[in-house]
Amino acid sequence: MSNAHTQSLLELLPEPHCVIGRDFVCLDANTPFATLVGISVPDLKGAPATRFWPAAAQARWENREFRAEFTAGSGQPLVVKVASFAGRALVVRVLASLSSEQSVSVFHNQRLETLGLLAGGVAHDFNNILTGMLGHVAYLRHVLPQAGDHVESIAAIEEGALRASSLTQQILKFSKVDSADLTSRVDLSEVITRVLTLLKSAIPSNISVRWSPQRDAPTSVLASEAQLSQVVINLLVNARDAIRGRGEISVSLEPRYPADRVESLFGREPPAPAYGAIVVRDSGEGMDQEVMAKLFEPYFTTKKERGTGLGLFTVNSIVNQLGGAIEVESSRGAGTEFRIVLPVVLEESAPNSPGASVGSGPARGNGERILVVDDEYAVRNVLGLSLSHLGYSVETAASGLEAIDKFSAAEAPFKLVILDLLMPGLSGEEVFMRMRAMNPAISVLIVSGFSSEQVVNRILEVGGRDFIQKPFSIEVLARKVRGCLSD
Repeated sequence: MSNAHTQSLLELLPEPHCVIGRDFVCLDANTPFATLVGISVPDLKGAPATRFWPAAAQARWENREFRAEFTAGSGQPLVVKVASFAGRALVVRVLASLSSEQSVSVFHNQRLETLGLLAGGVAHDFNNILTGMLGHVAYLRHVLPQAGDHVESIAAIEEGALRASSLTQQILKFSKVDSADLTSRVDLSEVITRVLTLLKSAIPSNISVRWSPQRDAPTSVLASEAQLSQVVINLLVNARDAIRGRGEISVSLEPRYPADRVESLFGREPPAPAYGAIVVRDSGEGMDQEVMAKLFEPYFTTKKERGTGLGLFTVNSIVNQLGGAIEVESSRGAGTEFRIVLPVVLEESAPNSPGASVGSGPARGNGERILVVDDEYAVRNVLGLSLSHLGYSVETAASGLEAIDKFSAAEAPFKLVILDLLMPGLSGEEVFMRMRAMNPAISVLIVSGFSSEQVVNRILEVGGRDFIQKPFSIEVLARKVRGCLSD
């Protein structure tokens, strides 16, 4: 991940953070940390860590988390958590104004958010690489002969890039921390299949996973895919950790859960007309009644240092939010079965999902002027190349400031600006607002591989034309561009 992206991610974190290198020099810090120690972010970068943390030289470099004493500029002792990564860097999180006991709880809770942001940042960089690859593949398809020895190689490259793209999308969906994540109709079978693909390397070979996707009786719920993915992932990880030696995890769906069992679960007539269930069973150690009584309590864990105690608490919170319930059966030595019972969308009342129209080829332009703004050369280059090939007049900008300069100095106005959101210096949102101040009728297509839905919605609400998620095919881009220009 580039330094600019690391800084952007650190600034998204509300708590004070800094990163210290092996030579005890501060590599990076966010604004809350700079405010806490009374030193500006630019002055912190490259400064000896002992300047703001005298005990830094005594920090341990084992690959684990540990507590350390930190004294702010005011002389106030603060609780900090330090994570050492591969013996090369220390990430210091300061939990200011919290008691020691509070800080432990907050740390466990917010660590998941931090991991989500970091995973999303890595996925963002992969998306930029994949966007460039897929763009060049699409370009070659259009300029090379339709038959020949090269066709098979191009298809193989495209297939690999699309598979990698699918994985990064799953990472992004799981790592989303935006509370505004949209609710839609989600097929449970598809969610489970995607999660199992994502976790393929996380489940050891001594554990077999049994799953048969449903084709004839789809089970759909109204939820966010990110939330449902988190539920399934947490259950599978718990099942994996419960197995010692060889074992099996089975995953199944019950499209229509028995009405009498649903009523028993809720203790009253259930509010929804129909329910289905995700069933996850493991052949692990199982649990006794004492453990089961505390199963969904926050920070309760039987995994000692390996667990946060938030996995099943999170599952329970999401299921309750979706109007569902959880059944658990377990006993020592006999494994565990979780049934996640959720209200399902009946086929006859299910809303139709909008489908993308399939055309005979990419929509072409007629010389319209387009400005492409992206700090990643691979993305910027392939967009310019592809859109030029489709008949547009294209200029590119590698930063927000360069984009502002080209936009304001243009002799003929740009018909469309294709704008990346996550850039160093001026963000995509800032660039949009400045351009809009110069030309309220500006037409902008937002592009990003990792961004807050709230930011996207803010831009769309004040004049942005559309949004496209990286990575994407040139056919999708061409359709989006044509739609923006036709509005």
